[in-house]
Amino acid sequence: MKAGKSIVELAQELERQQQSKRDFIADTKALSMRVVDRQPMEAPEKLEPRLVLSDRVNAPINKLAHEQIAARLDIPRAYYNRMLQEQPQLLADNVNTWLHQNPEKRMVRMLDGRVRAFLSDKFRPLENADLAEAVLPVLAQLDVEIMSCEVTERRLYIKAVDRRIVKDIPTGRKLGDGSHVFFDTLSPAIVIGNSEVGAGALSVETAIWTEMCTNLAIARQRSLRKYHVGARADIGEEVYALLSDQTRRITDAAVWSQVRDIVKGAFDRAKFDALTNEIAGLVEQKITGNPVEVVEIAGKQFGLSGEERGSVLKHLIEGGELSRYGLFNAITRSAQDVADYDRATEFEKLGGQVIELPRSEWKRIAEAGELRQAA
Repeated sequence: MKAGKSIVELAQELERQQQSKRDFIADTKALSMRVVDRQPMEAPEKLEPRLVLSDRVNAPINKLAHEQIAARLDIPRAYYNRMLQEQPQLLADNVNTWLHQNPEKRMVRMLDGRVRAFLSDKFRPLENADLAEAVLPVLAQLDVEIMSCEVTERRLYIKAVDRRIVKDIPTGRKLGDGSHVFFDTLSPAIVIGNSEVGAGALSVETAIWTEMCTNLAIARQRSLRKYHVGARADIGEEVYALLSDQTRRITDAAVWSQVRDIVKGAFDRAKFDALTNEIAGLVEQKITGNPVEVVEIAGKQFGLSGEERGSVLKHLIEGGELSRYGLFNAITRSAQDVADYDRATEFEKLGGQVIELPRSEWKRIAEAGELRQAA
């Protein structure tokens, strides 16, 4: 599991962000993209597009917000990025044309003076600070250990493990004459996540923590996701409106109550035993093909880069267990090699996907290169 912030550091950052946020509902005919010189200390040779709303907002745009603008205006991402890097004024002209040709109301979310999200006015903000306030007391009551947490540009993560519940499973590796079998010790875990900027749903995800390698695998098919969709924000004919935190809290109270109940039941022993029994069965599902090609096929299916596939192959070989269980561990171990916390968490979800793959899909991966070896 990739290290992140301590719970104290997370609380401090969430409190800071609460003071810095600004949200607006705006008609796109009142929005425009303008290009200005960057500050000398940043990059004096470059121009920077900014989002402008009347005389109230004139702000640089974060990467995710650029992605959302491109998607909403149906500008191909590669072309959008090329204009952003090479012809920012051409980008502004394109964006302004499409913003104004078909006016609509959009939610603009800001943090630290920057545009961080460009969203539908039906987007239902579920705030990270409110989520933390709802779940942290429950986790404390459960006496579980918060192993890692982080808030990135895209998502909040809180990862907790109950180390009092354990189950040993054989890994398939043996020592000497085979009489000594190696075991992994597993414990139940959950990953609580949320995005204030439209990068995925509010989620409480079931996970398994491996003590020996401190790996985490997220079983998404056994998890809850709550999407940020609500009633359309009604601002009449106004150009923009500051959204009320008090109104949000009243509307979202039922959501936080539901989340608290789900977290309370997340460490159910019967569910944990069922999942670990499934994981134990992975040891017998051997890799019969060429390990290099197995990782190549799995990497393509899971969207891994060449460097990421190399990391998985390294850990698969070092682990010495050529099975579905070995690939599961290699992928979750590779999460610790990834610099970006969002991407590391995606690796933990990929580990869960290996567990949940249909047998026919696993067979196709496990046998990769087998025919050529036989020939």
